[in-house]
Amino acid sequence: MSAFNQEPNILKYKHDLGKRRLKPDERRKQLTLCALKAFAENGVARATHSHVAKLAGVAIPTVHSYFRSREDLESAVLCEVENYLIKLVTDSLSGKKSVEEALTTLAMRFANDATTKSDIIKVWLDWSTGVRAGVWPRYLALLDKLHAITRPVFLRGKREGILSENLNVKAATRLFIGGGHTLALMQFAKVPSRDLAIYMDQFIQSLMNIGKP
Repeated sequence: MSAFNQEPNILKYKHDLGKRRLKPDERRKQLTLCALKAFAENGVARATHSHVAKLAGVAIPTVHSYFRSREDLESAVLCEVENYLIKLVTDSLSGKKSVEEALTTLAMRFANDATTKSDIIKVWLDWSTGVRAGVWPRYLALLDKLHAITRPVFLRGKREGILSENLNVKAATRLFIGGGHTLALMQFAKVPSRDLAIYMDQFIQSLMNIGKP
């Protein structure tokens, strides 16, 4: 199970654990939570074992015993971010929703999670800028997965006649996921709620009307 079903509160987690000796799975969970925060604060390319150790209140060798290399640490964090985003998109678009309701739900989640799941979204946004980094192919693979989950909603919209038959589904999917990325950035930029709502509404409506006369 993902360590990030809820926004981690590192201090509370450490307090709840007290001074008792942790089981290996508890220690790994603790270190993974701290690694997520370290990557959010220091960046995907710059976070280290020492950052994680400081947040967890443990010695650096303890972190190395669970994540031997920086690549192992990085991979564990990115895996959690991948799993979270895939679940976010899947859950938002599933169920008995109209096309517009499904797209609006996901857009709202992208905006809201920048506040409620800020560490995860910060890592996602930072990861998306690492064009020259070794993690870039993995980011592109994640985008492909998110596009694949989103594509059926646009295909359904075309079948139902809600979306234009001229709509390019592949392009619309890319625009939509990219728009979610922008919504998260706007939230971190502290754009007023009214302006955020206007952007979201116009963004959804523009997608709904692509290709229509």
